[in-house]
Amino acid sequence: MGALRRRLNGGLARIIPEKHLLIQTPRSTRSLRFTPLVQLMSGTAFAGVVGWVAVLSATLAIEAVGPDHRLSSAAVLQSAYQERLEDVAAERDQRAAEARSAQERFQVAMEQISRQQSAILTSVEERRELSTALDLMRARLADAVAERDAVSQANERLVNEVSASLGREADGAGLTDTLGTVSQALSEAVVARDRATADRAALSQQLADLELKARVDGQRQDEMIDELSQAVAMSFGPLEKIIGKTDLDVDGLIATVRSNYSGVGGPLGDVSVSTRSIDGAENSRLDQLMLDIDRMNLMRVAVEKLPVTMPVLDTFRFSSPFGYRHDPKGAGRRMHAGVDMAGPRGTPIYATADGVVITAGRESGYGNVVKIRHDFGLETVYGHLSRIRVKVGQQISRNMQIGDMGSTGRSTGSHLHYEVRVNDQPVNPMTYLEAAKDF
Repeated sequence: MGALRRRLNGGLARIIPEKHLLIQTPRSTRSLRFTPLVQLMSGTAFAGVVGWVAVLSATLAIEAVGPDHRLSSAAVLQSAYQERLEDVAAERDQRAAEARSAQERFQVAMEQISRQQSAILTSVEERRELSTALDLMRARLADAVAERDAVSQANERLVNEVSASLGREADGAGLTDTLGTVSQALSEAVVARDRATADRAALSQQLADLELKARVDGQRQDEMIDELSQAVAMSFGPLEKIIGKTDLDVDGLIATVRSNYSGVGGPLGDVSVSTRSIDGAENSRLDQLMLDIDRMNLMRVAVEKLPVTMPVLDTFRFSSPFGYRHDPKGAGRRMHAGVDMAGPRGTPIYATADGVVITAGRESGYGNVVKIRHDFGLETVYGHLSRIRVKVGQQISRNMQIGDMGSTGRSTGSHLHYEVRVNDQPVNPMTYLEAAKDF
């Protein structure tokens, strides 16, 4: 046994050197020898004590975190989650209110533009009529001047005739008759001259009044064109912002609307106005303004036909984005062609734009699904519905309820699977949902 201890100490000495502890007192000095084996056993015992204390502490901690404590923690987490949902809902409601307010302001601006447009067109027509009246007045004034000149020439002829008669007439009777005739003719000429002069003066005054009115109307029309041009320029911003977020071609949309939309009945329909009586600069400005109004009107019509509203108006959360993801059913990495909006079963689902229902039934994967075809090659898909409220071929208007949220088909919980397709190709619906904030 002693030989084994010595061999162990000899082997351990290379790792754990032998140590000596000197204890000195006033009366004596003692030396304690700690062999490698003693040190190893002491360290093992110390580690065991520390481990026992750690296990005991962990046991006490686990007992402290019992079922009641776990339930309390779950309640705290649930409360925090509920508060977060309420904050998100409040933020969404605030954004929806801001969007409605912006839309109302935009509608008021459009109505104001419509009124200003009508006023400008009325002003243009009035200026055209005024220009015609000025032309007629100038013609009458020219006639009055010509008449006055004719009277003056007649007077000169009468004077010449009187002079000739005085030289020819010898007897008093003939001279008297001649003078009487000449006197009457002169009186008539004077009356005609005075009348022509008065007519000319009156016409000159009327012409001056009309020219003054034309200048005032021109200034007023310039101001109206400036104001309307600014209003149109400001209205372009929201429309271009909405269309820009969808990544659709603005000019392509406008061309499609122009070819399919007559404009009849709208507040800003097609305009045809004569500007022949307006000078070149004003004519150019007015023509450009009419083109801008026409473009804005077409953009407004295009935006009204895009799916740029929310399909869910009640409280919800985005539970899955567009793009590749790990399939929730364990089918590996797959393309998710839409976005998922989770909410309570039965939550109303609304159409995001006018269109025609092309599918209303059950499909593999989608469960109960509604598909709506819109203008510009757009299509929206609403999947996993618990109830369908529309039929195939039905005309749908924006914000019309088409179904209820559910979990039919390949689904793990109540939510709406929402897709937007352009020419049968899925695109990220978030681009359109982001645009919905500005609509």
